[in-house]
Amino acid sequence: MNKAHKRYVNKVLRRIDCSNSYKKRIRNDLHIMMEEKALELNESDPYKLLGEPEQVAEEFAENMGVNLFTKYQYVSEKTILGTPVIQINNHNYRGYEYKSKKTIMGIPLVHINNKPLGVAKGIIACGSISMGIISLGGISIGVISFGGVSFALLLGIGGAALSGVVSIGGLAVAGLFAIGGAAFSNYISIGGAAIAKEFAYGGYAKAKVAIGKEINAKVGFYSESGKGEFVRKIVEDTQLMKDYIYSKVPDLSSFVKGVMDKCMYFVDSLR
Repeated sequence: MNKAHKRYVNKVLRRIDCSNSYKKRIRNDLHIMMEEKALELNESDPYKLLGEPEQVAEEFAENMGVNLFTKYQYVSEKTILGTPVIQINNHNYRGYEYKSKKTIMGIPLVHINNKPLGVAKGIIACGSISMGIISLGGISIGVISFGGVSFALLLGIGGAALSGVVSIGGLAVAGLFAIGGAAFSNYISIGGAAIAKEFAYGGYAKAKVAIGKEINAKVGFYSESGKGEFVRKIVEDTQLMKDYIYSKVPDLSSFVKGVMDKCMYFVDSLR
């Protein structure tokens, strides 16, 4: 039995809730089935021989009168925005874990661990808690990170995201550039509430240069209220607005100017 067949059999067995003696019988049956199919079809891929492991597990469970491990004991049919109103976890659910044999400096190239509170560590990591160069998880830590709570060196995306360079999220905190419902950055922020050192754009914007419905800035434009040294009401001529800002802050970096130019396309939404 080759390694691919063994991995396939293990995937089937992980789905079935039964005693070890039953699992031994199922393992033997699967080996025999795959050997027969392989000879008949001249094919070695277990997926082509028997199909998806989940389907095979369901068939064995039904025929042997045993249960399947499922992630949820009960999921209500009633949903709100696609999310079940009631969802009860099945504590027997063991989740799934995969580590690639390929490693870099002893670290798996890919590590997936969706077990409850499972930790995934790899170059590419995915899990309840994940750590990697590219990381995806409920709590995610990486160079590039995606998660419910995301911590990143370069790019963080998540419900709450903290990054050294760029963050995007409901709550976004970044060293360079933050975009989110509430965005905080040392340089540029864009969001419902945007606070930054150099430039901010949003419903509420606070920075040296700011554009928003309400602003607190050295120089900027507002639609409802503004506080600062050189703040003015938003006008229709965006070029006039830019010229005014450049005259008051002549040392504005080209990067900030580029971002501000793009934001000018959406000024109408603030009126």
